[in-house]
Amino acid sequence: MGAGTGRVATGAFMAVVGAGLGFTMQMTMTIAQNSVEMRDLGAASAAVTLFRTLGGSLAVAVFGALFSRSMPGSHLTAAGTAEGTRHIFLVAAALCAVAFVASLLVKEVPLRGKPTAPAAQEPAPTAPTASAS
Repeated sequence: MGAGTGRVATGAFMAVVGAGLGFTMQMTMTIAQNSVEMRDLGAASAAVTLFRTLGGSLAVAVFGALFSRSMPGSHLTAAGTAEGTRHIFLVAAALCAVAFVASLLVKEVPLRGKPTAPAAQEPAPTAPTASAS
């Protein structure tokens, strides 16, 4: 992408990034939920959401600093914005490559089936009642 990249191409690139993020977010939640006992399911979901939020906040801060640093001078121009965005995409691509390699090291855990319901207990036999005659 550059200063002359059209809106359609930019939208297509953004759609690819969004689809990749969407697929990744669902997969990490499924992995986390499937790797813990049923009683810890809520804690695992909360931990994934917490770390995703913290990571997003940290990434916005770091990428914002990189964007500001890569801008030539203090002027906001189309060429400067394109250069700053290109720099961020290159750093993000490197991080994605590292994450891809790390994903190859994730231990495969088979998916769990439905939780089994406790066996239905038959009602206790009742003693016959004496009828008054």
